[in-house]
Amino acid sequence: MEPEKPQLDEQIRDFVRRHVALAEAPAAAIVTEATEYLADEADPALVEARAWPIVSAEMSAHLAEQARWPEVTDNDRLTAAFRALSAAGLVARENFACCQNCGTAEIGDEVPRGRTARGYAFYHQQDAERGVEGSGVHIAYGLFEQPPTADIGEEVAAALRAKGLTVRWDGNPGARIMVPLTWRRRRVGRLAALPAPADDDVDIDVKLLDRWTGAYAPTGGRWSAARLVGLHLPWLPAGVRLRLGYGDAVVVVRREGPVLVGEQDRRELTVDRRHGMDLVRQLTGRPVRAVDAPPPPDFLDATYQYRDDVQKDVPLEAAEACLLLRAMRPLSRDFLSAFGRSGGCVQVAWERDGLWLEELDVARATSTGRIATVAEAERMLTVLATEDRIPLDELGGDLVTKRW
Repeated sequence: MEPEKPQLDEQIRDFVRRHVALAEAPAAAIVTEATEYLADEADPALVEARAWPIVSAEMSAHLAEQARWPEVTDNDRLTAAFRALSAAGLVARENFACCQNCGTAEIGDEVPRGRTARGYAFYHQQDAERGVEGSGVHIAYGLFEQPPTADIGEEVAAALRAKGLTVRWDGNPGARIMVPLTWRRRRVGRLAALPAPADDDVDIDVKLLDRWTGAYAPTGGRWSAARLVGLHLPWLPAGVRLRLGYGDAVVVVRREGPVLVGEQDRRELTVDRRHGMDLVRQLTGRPVRAVDAPPPPDFLDATYQYRDDVQKDVPLEAAEACLLLRAMRPLSRDFLSAFGRSGGCVQVAWERDGLWLEELDVARATSTGRIATVAEAERMLTVLATEDRIPLDELGGDLVTKRW
């Protein structure tokens, strides 16, 4: 017997609120996960239909609240501490695995081939969910294939304290380290995207004419135009075309830099990448509405890997690129390559000695850079996105030029 609608809505809301706060999955993925989570409770189609407005409401509330947060949150401090631990030779992972047993069994697989690590630290998904509820997080630590030691625990505790976090731990190597905190993780870019506001939404047929990679790439089929336009088209990879159909009408959409181009019967309409509903209106024969002047330039074309998910040639704003940069983990295969409007390229990746930052010169087949701080790399990405230049001469220090 299916639950009553108010009861079902509350179950969905509890799940959605938690995952919006975790800030790891975009809106459509949260709807999918809620549908799977409640598959034994109610018809999946009903859960999906009820979940969409709840996700939109909870995401909107989260975005409004985060606008009032301090510049640096406890979660920012926690991520910085984990980054420092990994840079010092421990594999430190946030929201890793589903539980303590799985995390302990799987953490060794996080060491990249050819690299070594002295030990590990992590908190798992259940810890993160308890953190969202206000219970703080408990951090496991230890040596690989050996019992935990107080020395490793103290190293983890010291890194947490150094970033301004409170630590509750009595020095017992058999106990996890507890960190009380106010859970605040920001959503920007795709993680903050909602269905496009539209009072003329329609269902359209979508077909991918080229391969779209990445964990959250859309599939073909029947789509709400508002969801496709708001959640996916702004991040359409370069070189990927979508065929949108409505009745007998067809529009083929591609992205060129910061704009979308819709081709219909050899006619083209070009719009800002966030104004894709105009392409749908072109498709359905409705008047294309006047739009405001485009926002100030803030654009990168990026290829990156994070948590083994590779995204190729996707557009990012500076804030989204910087969020990815801060999330990149030492002792991992994470990297980010970002191109500006004129083709200038900044690349960052964690190496043995630290965060390697470089400017790529395709014409000369060289790269020039040095080990940098996260703040320095953020500045390079931000200037490239907003000013279309790479202020490498302002970076200072001893730069190294490498030939490919």
